[in-house]
Amino acid sequence: MNAWVPVADLFRVLLPRDRPGGWLAMLTAYFDDSGTHTTSDIVLVAGVFGTEWQLTSLERLWRPHIENPLCGRKPRLRRFHATDCHSSQGEFIGWSRTETDYFHHQLQTAIIDSGVSAYGMAILRKDWDEIVTGDMRGFLGDPEGYAISQCYVRALRWAQQNTFDPRITFVFDNRPSEVQRRAKAVNDAFERHTKFPQVTGCAFLSSYDILPLQAADLFAWEVYQHAKEIYEAGKLKPPERPMLSRLNANMNLTTQLAMRSSIQKIVDYVSVEGKGNFISQAADHFRNFDPSNPDYSYVFGSQPSETPGPLPPQNPGPRPRGRRR
Repeated sequence: MNAWVPVADLFRVLLPRDRPGGWLAMLTAYFDDSGTHTTSDIVLVAGVFGTEWQLTSLERLWRPHIENPLCGRKPRLRRFHATDCHSSQGEFIGWSRTETDYFHHQLQTAIIDSGVSAYGMAILRKDWDEIVTGDMRGFLGDPEGYAISQCYVRALRWAQQNTFDPRITFVFDNRPSEVQRRAKAVNDAFERHTKFPQVTGCAFLSSYDILPLQAADLFAWEVYQHAKEIYEAGKLKPPERPMLSRLNANMNLTTQLAMRSSIQKIVDYVSVEGKGNFISQAADHFRNFDPSNPDYSYVFGSQPSETPGPLPPQNPGPRPRGRRR
């Protein structure tokens, strides 16, 4: 039997009050990936974020569905995984389409009723790999790395516009070590250059243990399906899936898709804004940053204050917005 880790307990581990400078985090963002395997045409990172109260509410609403699915008609789940649910595989073997769709609907209701907000970014892999090369790639990252950086940008913008809480923590579903290293390099830049809210670190945890990561998985899967619809149609279009439309209509939600033209705009913008050898220095930093032993001297001499700032916020694609709560 799983022992779920409550949000409040997770905060105490990440930011214990009894340590010097400790704080019970008031804001947390949870993100999951989709399409990050090498054969996927689309790479996506998406998730949910909110205040301590909203995330506690999400956990309280979510847990009964996992522990007692369909009012006890199905055995307890170890976790919700959107791909397995949709395909009636894994823990969902034997579930009918009606049952999986209704269960998905129930979990969507939990997300909406909790009041959390959401953001997701999808990137066309082939276009990114062809356009973002060399030092520009070292600075901006691969598609997943850049999507992670934009999750920071959007979550922080949400916090600045909607909350007064002073600190925020980022939690990602477990990823390979190099993805974690890159994300922590991005996190370090935001920690050093974002004053409000203060970024207080990132963690890579398991969705088996952390319920809000399961909500991030549901949202990421829905946005990924919509991105595939656009990719296959070759043009922008509204969501065909009613579940994403429902989320879009009932919560503060933003999604983006970076296609060839918008990726080129990102590269052009950075090329203009990057002065001197900034891009090559920043590329070296993000390629070599060791989160366990931060050292900036090999890039910037003895001036750590000149470390590269947060990756530039962009508007890479369509942004269907949901109703603000």
